[in-house]
Amino acid sequence: MKRNKILYMKDKLSFSVFELEKTEMPDGKETVRSGYDYVSWGKDNRFPNDLYDMYQNSAILQSVINGTADYVFGSGVISAFDVVNDKYETLEDVVKRCVFDLLIFGGFAIQLMYKGGKVEAMYWLDFQKCRKSEDEKKIYYSDDWGKYAKKALEYNAWTPGTDKGTCIFYYKGHKTRGIYPVPMYIGALKSIKISTEISNFHLNNITKGFASNAVISFNNGEPDEDTKARIEKDVKEKFCGTDNAGSFLLLFNDSKDNACEIAKIQDDKFDEKYQSLAKYVKEDIFISFRATPELFGLSVEGNGFSREEYLQAFALYNKTVVVPLQKDVERAFKSIGFVIKFKTFTLEDTKDKEGIE
Repeated sequence: MKRNKILYMKDKLSFSVFELEKTEMPDGKETVRSGYDYVSWGKDNRFPNDLYDMYQNSAILQSVINGTADYVFGSGVISAFDVVNDKYETLEDVVKRCVFDLLIFGGFAIQLMYKGGKVEAMYWLDFQKCRKSEDEKKIYYSDDWGKYAKKALEYNAWTPGTDKGTCIFYYKGHKTRGIYPVPMYIGALKSIKISTEISNFHLNNITKGFASNAVISFNNGEPDEDTKARIEKDVKEKFCGTDNAGSFLLLFNDSKDNACEIAKIQDDKFDEKYQSLAKYVKEDIFISFRATPELFGLSVEGNGFSREEYLQAFALYNKTVVVPLQKDVERAFKSIGFVIKFKTFTLEDTKDKEGIE
């Protein structure tokens, strides 16, 4: 935040004009930097980290991604493969993690180890820690892509015909036009950011509410800086926060002329404005997934929530989003020699149906 101070000597008044810094949004800009083997992904090479932070901090985004992952994974997968590595992870374990990464980042990565022309072991790789070379023939993996990141591990990217050594199968979907994938909610990033800031506003409004709606004026001269700091500390401790709700204020003055004044700031109804904004951003996030709130246990205002409405909404979501995602994952695993089939998702407490209708 920049501050420009304007002084009017005639009236002995001074004003400080604050220029608010522009909020920077995460973006997936790809940058080829001289001296680096990999292509940078977003500002400071941290775009996937920003996406994961949004997933963790936005209740709406987390609900949609978790719910969609459950729909996509259905009742598990049908496969001839069981344990696929020395961690005793099954193919289902790997597939489920890949589904989550596909929804959060738009892609996923798998480490494949070949022996005798066949895959001896496969491991899920944390997608946010993977980067690619410009020619997409190399994959680089690091736990920290920050400014002082340690040297990344280098692997060959999997290609059709690979049958030896260790390589990385990197799936980036078919929507991207670049090196890295694009998450399906890319158009709602601003709304997701706003949703987290609305939560922060309400939290701070509750825990620090006293200072935001009242002005206290002491009319007995300007104290020194230490006294100012002590008074500020006392007011915060005694009157701010939810623990002090319902408390009262005692004032001791030597005369009315030196009385402390407390002025109530007129309520600008920020909470109502944010409530309206919250409704807009929620709709924007659901639109980016082509979903409706009912699918994730959230009833629409003014409407009830019935089984029939859920089934109707799911039938459309299943056809336009869930099944296409399932087919993408099935094709991806088939390309590396693992034939899988997602079991049909059902609400019935009967035996799961197999296959996809």
